[in-house]
Amino acid sequence: MFRRRIFYNAETGAVLHSYAAEGNLNPNCAADKEAEHLNLTDWGVFQWDEPDPETEAAFSPADAEGNPRIVNVAVDVSGEAPRLVFNYEAVLEPQPSEAEDMAAALALLGVEPEEGV
Repeated sequence: MFRRRIFYNAETGAVLHSYAAEGNLNPNCAADKEAEHLNLTDWGVFQWDEPDPETEAAFSPADAEGNPRIVNVAVDVSGEAPRLVFNYEAVLEPQPSEAEDMAAALALLGVEPEEGV
């Protein structure tokens, strides 16, 4: 069984809670009961009980070329019907730590630090 839900504020479109799950899920877990359990008010929900290839591709942490990306989703409630809006950011390269920066600076000076000192 598959389930993806995105709970959002029906007035502002702010995403309140979202998840995707697959496996042995409770088939009687209604969205309204879940919203009540989460103490949500003035909410709307997008829900999929089967994976939708287009939606799952939009949520994928990699683009069509396999490049990693950060996926942000919002809900536009300004039109006739709410709609999902996806925004993507590039995954930043890991930055060197302070120790790595210091080692690189010392290496430029031709200094090799001693271990344990």
